[in-house]
Amino acid sequence: MLRRRMVLGLVLALGVAGCGGGSTSGQGTRPAPAAAAPSPSAAPELVGCSGGPSVAFTPMAVTSPGTGAGLAVGVAGEGPVGVVIANTLTGYHCDWLIWADHLVKRGFRVAVFEYGDVPQTVGIPAMLDRGSDEMAAIGAGLRKLGTQKVVYAGGSLGGSVALATAADPAAEAAGVISLSGGLDGMEELAERLSVPALYAAAEEDFSGGVADLARSLHKATPKGRSTLLVYPGAQHAGEMFNDERYADELQAKLEAFLRDV
Repeated sequence: MLRRRMVLGLVLALGVAGCGGGSTSGQGTRPAPAAAAPSPSAAPELVGCSGGPSVAFTPMAVTSPGTGAGLAVGVAGEGPVGVVIANTLTGYHCDWLIWADHLVKRGFRVAVFEYGDVPQTVGIPAMLDRGSDEMAAIGAGLRKLGTQKVVYAGGSLGGSVALATAADPAAEAAGVISLSGGLDGMEELAERLSVPALYAAAEEDFSGGVADLARSLHKATPKGRSTLLVYPGAQHAGEMFNDERYADELQAKLEAFLRDV
């Protein structure tokens, strides 16, 4: 019932912000599948990216709990802490190459993926359910690889999906990161968090109201478990890593958060 009440809030909070969160992937049309190294799992391939850092992702076999089909999942890096990153409404893992590259170089394991459903087709309520189930399944896959702690992260819609995932004890989250994410009504989920949370947003985010929503989620999260970062400008989700005014500081604070989970 909570997720039904959140639908209108998400539409208002995201608006055009549901589009991709970065400038590296050429949003608007689905990129062509990338040529991937052969994998015995025969996992679906990640889409191709038109630019950005070259991150060597290895396919990981994960089945979508909602559809039973294989998911396009890529894993890079090593380390005891893993980060699963969920995409925006119309974006792809390409939007997260800058952050993924940083994480891998700093000793973290990162997993990117493409949703098993097209968000605009199945609708927001289904995405909160299916997307969070997919994130949890990928987190379980990372733990099989030796990851000791899994943090769920995302931008815009992906930030909402990550929060829904982390609020479910079955997902075994170590923390959650939401960049320009969340929606009206998600304060109820934030109140139930038992893990550290980090909310980041740009004050003048072009979708409107995102910074205020981040403040609201921060306030709702149990005291002492939440970090709030609000920066100037209008960048949204993955685009925040392109803003020269604060991109380095944002990367440093995200890294510090991950080392403390």
